[in-house]
Amino acid sequence: MTPPAGGPRPRPRHRKRDRLSALVPRSLSETVTAVIVLGSACGGAILKEMAANAVLSRVPTWLLFVTAPLLVAGGWAWQRHRRERPPRSPAVPRHLPPRAEPFVGRDAEVAAVAARARERGLVAVRGPAGVGTSAVAVAAGWELAPDIAGQHYADLRGQDRDAPEDARSVVERVLRTLGRPIAAAGDSEVAAQEVLAALEGTGTVLLLDNVERWEQVSWLPRHVPGAFVMVAGDLDTGPDETLPGEVSVVQIGPLTPAAGERLLRAHVTAGLLETDPAATARLAELFLRRPAIITGIARWLAGNPRVPIAALLKSLEEGPRDQGLQTLLAGQLRRVRPQPRRLLALLARTPLAELGRDGAAALLGAHERDVERCMEELSRHGLVERVREARVRVVEAARAIVPPPGDWEAAWRRLAHRFAELADYHAERLPGEDARAWFGLEDKALLQILRARWPGSGASAGPLWRIADALEVWFLLEQRHKERREAATALAAAARAVGDTGAQATAELRLCLVALALGEPRLAQEHLDGATRLQGAGGIESWPAQIHLARAATLLTAGDEFAAVEASLVRYGQALAGGDATGQAIRWIDMAVLRMRRGQVCAAEHRGPEADRLYVDAQGMLVRALAVAREAADLSAEAHARELLAVVHWYLGRAREAGEGWEEAVRLHRAAGDGVGEARCQVQQAAALTAERRGEAARLLRSALAKLPPTGVSTALARLRLAEAEPRNARAHRDKGLAALAPWDGIAEPLQIAEIRRRLMKPAPAEES
Repeated sequence: MTPPAGGPRPRPRHRKRDRLSALVPRSLSETVTAVIVLGSACGGAILKEMAANAVLSRVPTWLLFVTAPLLVAGGWAWQRHRRERPPRSPAVPRHLPPRAEPFVGRDAEVAAVAARARERGLVAVRGPAGVGTSAVAVAAGWELAPDIAGQHYADLRGQDRDAPEDARSVVERVLRTLGRPIAAAGDSEVAAQEVLAALEGTGTVLLLDNVERWEQVSWLPRHVPGAFVMVAGDLDTGPDETLPGEVSVVQIGPLTPAAGERLLRAHVTAGLLETDPAATARLAELFLRRPAIITGIARWLAGNPRVPIAALLKSLEEGPRDQGLQTLLAGQLRRVRPQPRRLLALLARTPLAELGRDGAAALLGAHERDVERCMEELSRHGLVERVREARVRVVEAARAIVPPPGDWEAAWRRLAHRFAELADYHAERLPGEDARAWFGLEDKALLQILRARWPGSGASAGPLWRIADALEVWFLLEQRHKERREAATALAAAARAVGDTGAQATAELRLCLVALALGEPRLAQEHLDGATRLQGAGGIESWPAQIHLARAATLLTAGDEFAAVEASLVRYGQALAGGDATGQAIRWIDMAVLRMRRGQVCAAEHRGPEADRLYVDAQGMLVRALAVAREAADLSAEAHARELLAVVHWYLGRAREAGEGWEEAVRLHRAAGDGVGEARCQVQQAAALTAERRGEAARLLRSALAKLPPTGVSTALARLRLAEAEPRNARAHRDKGLAALAPWDGIAEPLQIAEIRRRLMKPAPAEES
């Protein structure tokens, strides 16, 4: 569901006063967990590990609990909505495109692909552009799964015309197509297991089309029993790389001249080719080898029925051999009306490789009905191709023959405004499935717009800020920190270009939070310093609330500077807007976190009664936070408060209350669309189980790993626990656990990280034997 082009617009969220606070995590417990544990889990899990006498038995409590067991689950703009979030449902699969009609000269290849798929599982349908590789793969897919309910299809061409999508983006696209957790995209092996779980025994087919490089799909499982996986495209390999031997390859080459002539005859008027048999034979020998060229020739002949075939042949022979399609399309372009021609020029100029009908309407400044007619005309002449739903891509050969548009800057502003409206609209509706589907389709387009030069000096760049806000909400929800950094970096560059210091400060603050989430405290401090400098000469009292929160988080990464952290939290509370119930709930959570940290220090110093009093104080604050979060109808804040309460109960020896609390926190995280928060609670639950229940613990941990990012403390702890639960795979789990701590490589890591690393590097006696 998208806002109509002429309908009401969503409330803009780019006012300068709000820009710095937009989309910044509000809770210290959220932020610091992202800081210390890389958006994973938590000191609480480590403490339960200790209490269960499973791991880390020698680590002092005060060193382990670096913060509350909370993760950045959403942004400020998303979390401030006061409504119940729907649970996430599986994405609707994308079905195979229609079979190419007519289909000539490829029956043997289609039969070979289908047979290999039945025998081997993963089949690579390989061939250069224009020879019909995709058509062969699609036809084989229909033969293997004639019912659309058994089809999954993903076109892997990205929005960047100059570079193919990287492997991580491809993994995300495939998982989204199959309706699997996107969090698994960070670990290729886990992602492959998700593909296996989605397809095994279903009799369905998965076709990944337009694959440029083998490395994009090399992570796929080689065999999926009871299902079929095909990849189609160039499938280029590196200089010293070949396709693995276990992958069955069907090479698609050019058509034979006879097959090419039959295909051309199927497109043109009967008898047209008989007027000059010699010219027809030579045309077939030289040019009727690729379906793309054949289709272009058929269009030319249909538009020029009285021109001799020999004239066409001469024109093609005189031009460069590899530019025949350009020659044909240039003839088609002369037949196009002015408005579609202008749209083609604008589409060819935009850095986005494909656009939907609404985006094209904004670019052209016309009604969608007119744009649909333009797109249909361009498609009929072969100048654009239809992709997915109502989207088009300019044919590469057409770009070279289209003159540059004269009104590009105004068109680009219209397009950016429209995408900003759509991004606003869908960000307001996250984590709803419709909004997830839209962002999953358009997030790379939004990034491309944000990176592009904003035209014209003095023009308002508000649409860019709104796009940046929406991307921060989306990428934070998906825990895609790499893309968060890309969006914030692009925002910083755009803000510098137009001289907007407020937007620059927002970008610096987001970069600070990303650095904290990725275990880069020094870089985080640099970005925080940059954000504070950009606030001007007003001093610390003029800082927005979120800078105080980020400062508290950054301080906490460097040690137990409780007084300075508490001062920042006090200022955070003072800077909150009046009537902000959710902000007040977060403030109570923050203060509870600080009490819990102090309690751990007291426990480490053998001051047990004082530690218990601090834990009881934290419990009271969390109960208050829970009540305010419910009043604000903020599921995310409620989930975090409930999770922290479970940790406090564990510290106080109330195992039953802790278990019930984690169960409720799992439910709330799931309702809020926070898969990582849910997974973190599962790691905590598994850590609390006794050795006799290792099978149950392993199931919980595997479920958690499917949703956790590839790095972080929760991931490392889950792998450490799995090494105990599954001794046969212990070494592999320990290696992956060490890889999960990679963000701390080469930096001064906290002592609890060092201890986890030590335990992962030291196998148990059973493993040594």
